[in-house]
Amino acid sequence: MLPESTRGSAEWRNHEGTQETQREQDRRRRSQCEPDGGAFSLYSRKRYGRSAAASLAEYGIRPVKTLAARIPMTERIARLADHPEPARTVTFPAWGRFFYDLERSEDSGMPVYHVRQRTPSSAVIVYLHGGGYISTAVSAHAWLVDHLARRTGADVVMPLYPLAPHHTWQEAHRLVLELYRRTVAESPGKRIILMGDSAGGGLAAVISLSLAEAGDAQPDELALISPWVDITNTNPEIADYVDADPLMAPEPLAEIGRSWAGNTPPTDWHLSPIYGDLSGLKKVTTFVGTREIFLPDNALFHAKLLEAGVDSTLHVGEGLNHVYPMFPTPEGHRARRDLVRLVTGEPTV
Repeated sequence: MLPESTRGSAEWRNHEGTQETQREQDRRRRSQCEPDGGAFSLYSRKRYGRSAAASLAEYGIRPVKTLAARIPMTERIARLADHPEPARTVTFPAWGRFFYDLERSEDSGMPVYHVRQRTPSSAVIVYLHGGGYISTAVSAHAWLVDHLARRTGADVVMPLYPLAPHHTWQEAHRLVLELYRRTVAESPGKRIILMGDSAGGGLAAVISLSLAEAGDAQPDELALISPWVDITNTNPEIADYVDADPLMAPEPLAEIGRSWAGNTPPTDWHLSPIYGDLSGLKKVTTFVGTREIFLPDNALFHAKLLEAGVDSTLHVGEGLNHVYPMFPTPEGHRARRDLVRLVTGEPTV
C-alpha cells in the first residue's frame, strides 16, 4: 500500500504527468492498445496495464535477480575489494559525433564526460548515473544522455564518480559537489538541471541538500529516475513489492549501502536523503514504477517534500519497472518526453 498522505494527492501523477481517475486510466490503457498487436499485447494490457514492449523488457531482466541471488552480496563485495578497481569508462553512441562534441577529462582521478553543443546552449544537465554505488555507467546511461543532448540542445556533464568498495560516499560527494559548483560557475544565465537515476538519483538529492545547507542556489530542476533515497531499505511496505520487482531485492541492496556508508550511519542524510531537511529544495520531479521496491520510499519522499513546502511531482509508471524512462518502450518514450520538457522549461502535460 502507498502512504495515505501520497495517495489521492493532486501531485500524484501517472507516467504521462496527469492526474486520472480509475475510469480514465482504464480508457487510456484501452486506447493505447496496439490495434494489430495480437494476443500478447492484449494480455500485457489486461494483466499489467502496460505495453507489450514493457512486458518483454521485464522478461528480459528477470534472470538478473535470479542469477545475482546465487552469490551473496557480502561475497560479491569482498571479491570486488580483493581486485584492483576496474576502469571507469563508458561508450557513447557513434552517431553523437554528428550532433555534438564529446570530451573526457579527469577531475582528481574522477573521469568526467562533457557533451558540448556546437551552438550556444541555454541549459546544462549534470547527470549522475546509477549502478548501486558499485557499478559505473553503462551504455543505457550514455544513450539517455545522448537522447537528452540531441532533443534539448543542452550541454551535459556526466561524472563517473568513485564507487564502493574501493571508495565510500565522502570522496564521491566531495568530487561531485565541487564539479557541480564549477559547472554552475561556468554557465552563467543557463538553466541548471541536476538529474540522476537509481543510486545516482539518490546522490543527486544529496547534492541538492548539500547546496541547501550551504545556502547555495538550487538547480532549476532536480529530476530523479527511481532514486535510491533510503539505503537502509527498512520501509515495511517494501515487502509488498519484492515479488513484483524483477531486478532488485532489499537485503543485497542494504549490504551495498553498508559498504557505501563506511563508518557513517546509513540514516545520515548524506547517504539517505529521505532523512534530511527537505525544506531548502526548490523543484523536484520523480519517476518511479509500480513494479519496483523503491516505490514505497519514493512515495514517502514525495509526501515529505510536499509537507516541507517543496514543489514536487511524482510520476508513477503503472506496471513498469525500475528506471523505466530509460527503456525502449512506449512508456519510456513518454517519460523521456517529459524529461526533455523539464530540461527546456516547457510544462509537462
